[in-house]
Amino acid sequence: MRRIIGVSLIGLGTFLVAAGVLVRFYVAPMLIGAPTDIYQVTQLQAENATYLDASSVTVRTGATVVATATARGDVKAADDGTAVWDTTTVVQDLARGYTIDIQNARYAFDRRTGGLKNCCEAAVQGDKTVEMSGIGLFWPVEANKRDKRLFDTTTHQTWPAVFEGEERIDGRLTYRFVQHIPETKVAGDVPPLPAGLFGRPDGDPAVEAERHYRVDATYWIDPKTGSSVDQRRHLVTTLRPKEGPGSLVVADLNLRMTPESRKALRERADDGAGKIRLLEAVVPLTAAGAGLAAVVAGLLLTLPGGLRTSRRGTRRASS
Repeated sequence: MRRIIGVSLIGLGTFLVAAGVLVRFYVAPMLIGAPTDIYQVTQLQAENATYLDASSVTVRTGATVVATATARGDVKAADDGTAVWDTTTVVQDLARGYTIDIQNARYAFDRRTGGLKNCCEAAVQGDKTVEMSGIGLFWPVEANKRDKRLFDTTTHQTWPAVFEGEERIDGRLTYRFVQHIPETKVAGDVPPLPAGLFGRPDGDPAVEAERHYRVDATYWIDPKTGSSVDQRRHLVTTLRPKEGPGSLVVADLNLRMTPESRKALRERADDGAGKIRLLEAVVPLTAAGAGLAAVVAGLLLTLPGGLRTSRRGTRRASS
């Protein structure tokens, strides 16, 4: 009977050790990654902002502008290795009740590395011909200190996000990445605008212009999960005439993440770190430890004289 119990314990212990190894090196890499069913709302706010009110063709200054970004996961379009997120960003002057811009994008990307994929009807402003590369909304799990290539939906290009050091945000250690997009002409039709907006005499013909865009952005990334926990973006959009002098700044927004959004992202990062710790450490070590204990107990019961020798040694010690 003792031998049967011993063999059973050895079998159970071997299974638990194997299960621990399997969870650590196979299950964890499969499960740890971007969620496919995400619903997340974040806000950035700019004080003393400048923008062009197209409804009255007036440049507004000193405004408070809020950019609200919503991300929703398309579970049906996702698979084990790919997540698909639909995003909408609405830029508004809430005090005037005016919507400055609405931006839409659909991202398909590797759930662990964040690398963008051109599949699953990925698009920018509904344009499915845009070729995406680098990373987008989701940064690699367990971020490292290497520079990244970050895709920009306005210029349709990737630009370097340079690692610039470690920094504590709200008491949390983060990796700080900085991205600079130089002034770049971007596609899109611009309606003819009054000459006076470009410093020309009001009687001059309407001006045909091109849109130029530049950004300086800073991202603070949680190194354990790759989650963004804070973000700042200073973006400037300028209209330049196709012919002749003049320019018009139509957006100058120094956007900072609101405290409420930072708190929500911090909580999401904590939740992700807990799941990673569970899959990479707690479950494997617990299973392996219990398995080894079961194997040792099984060997003591199975080996000839093992239990008897143990008892004899106990009697000698007590005498």
